Amino acid sequence: MFLTVEDYRSVCDTYEFEQITEDQATRMAAEAAALEEISSYLRARYDMDRVFAASGTCRNPMVVQCAVNISLWLMVHRLPQNMGHERRECLYNDSIKWLRDVQASKASPDLPVYVSEDGETDTHNPIRTGCMKPNRYDY
Repeated sequence: MFLTVEDYRSVCDTYEFEQITEDQATRMAAEAAALEEISSYLRARYDMDRVFAASGTCRNPMVVQCAVNISLWLMVHRLPQNMGHERRECLYNDSIKWLRDVQASKASPDLPVYVSEDGETDTHNPIRTGCMKPNRYDY
């Protein structure tokens, strides 16, 4: 997976992490959902397969932090009385705000850009279509 247990240390201690992530399956499901949510904001412009294939220090720190915050937000709901809900909600909202800023070109992270099958890259055009090649009508 893209995230490691050490990535969670920046926002929660060992005891809190053990309480939130009851078992490995719960954590893996939340992480998969978090990565898909991040992809839904960024996949139009960035190559998310390459982003999530990175490991160690090659990973983008902001994407890692967003993935951690979103994963914890998804897992905190199963705790009794949503313990820690307010703090997780604030971190979740911050992560979503950053993703929306990237999506709107207000922030530009160092991520691999999407390259089409014919090798073209248009990072200033947020729309990617899968239609036929344009007809030039040159006779």
